[in-house]
Amino acid sequence: MTEIPTGPGHRGPKLHVSNGTRARGRAIVAGAGIVGLSTALSLRRAGFEVAVREREPQIRQTGAGLGVWQHTITELERIGLGPRLSEIKAEQSFQRFRDPSGAVLDVGDMPPGRVMHRRQLSALLVSAVGEENIRTGKEVVDYTEDEAGITVHYADGDQERADLLVGADGLNSRVRRRLVPGSESHYDEEGHHVWRAILQFDGDIGDGYPTIGYHRTRGTVTRLADGSCFWVLAQFGVTGGFTGSPRQEALARVENLHDGPSRFVLREVVLATPEDSVLDNRVAVVPEIPRWKSNRIVLAGDAAHAMSPHIGSGASLGIEDARVLGDRLSQADIAPALDSYQTDRIARYRQVRQHAKAMAAAPTPVSYVERFSRYLNWLNNTAA
Repeated sequence: MTEIPTGPGHRGPKLHVSNGTRARGRAIVAGAGIVGLSTALSLRRAGFEVAVREREPQIRQTGAGLGVWQHTITELERIGLGPRLSEIKAEQSFQRFRDPSGAVLDVGDMPPGRVMHRRQLSALLVSAVGEENIRTGKEVVDYTEDEAGITVHYADGDQERADLLVGADGLNSRVRRRLVPGSESHYDEEGHHVWRAILQFDGDIGDGYPTIGYHRTRGTVTRLADGSCFWVLAQFGVTGGFTGSPRQEALARVENLHDGPSRFVLREVVLATPEDSVLDNRVAVVPEIPRWKSNRIVLAGDAAHAMSPHIGSGASLGIEDARVLGDRLSQADIAPALDSYQTDRIARYRQVRQHAKAMAAAPTPVSYVERFSRYLNWLNNTAA
């Protein structure tokens, strides 16, 4: 067993953050996804020395399109990324949806959205955190908490000491399962299934408006900043029993999104996608859990509340978690700050779940868009 070196200031009183001031403590963030990296920035702003530990051998450089709302931009600005957001190219703005006839579903107050490449945001966050503060191949498997701090144990036998551990390690979080036994993820009760891919496609993809179709099906095609094309198709109420390949199953559901023989871009893009490039999965979620923290452990992002992606704001909400956690820790010692954070977040996500259930139960395309618009306006206007 090896204790990971943490620098000359770790054991003694000379713990410092990057701006040369005395640090308020040392935090380990489990997970180098968007939420984990955002948390690292937020905790640094709160005065902590931060180390990010990622279980994968390298930070994931793949990813699809990411919906960006004003809420997303506001939260990124609030954790200190404002001056650098121009480095991210958000493409293909949209503020409308269509039904299968092609008619625009204009509900009047839909907030505008854009799509960016998840990989670009990840790269920006890595740069802001600093690669020297991130270690890959370090899977958190356990921890030992005491009055003076916490010892984090890794799958390779190493261990590391800190004042705070943040579990931002995603849907199948080891930190959550240790903190809240019996909190394993499970499939969404709505039977939600998603197909998606990124490919090079030179054809015209139109205005990029998502389509809300029959049989609780949704789909869209978006041009990303690097010129590639991202498509996604999703359906509630899928029970399995597939007989075709992922691409064939996606094509079968294209028929739910388009009436008539006229050109439909999503069909063309799916047909142009190589068979082995189509990703598909049944959506899994994290059950509502009774607590998010102990005295020195806390959860953020999907580790705490992974929900169906039809709410279109999973990353944005996770960045909000990161910012709220940093805010609370900048105002109080660790234990009371985590109490305040947990109270705020549990109440917040009860409301998010109500909106998500309402959208999933929408009986018609227009009612789905109305409920989605209502949720996005609520999200934009109610962040702490």
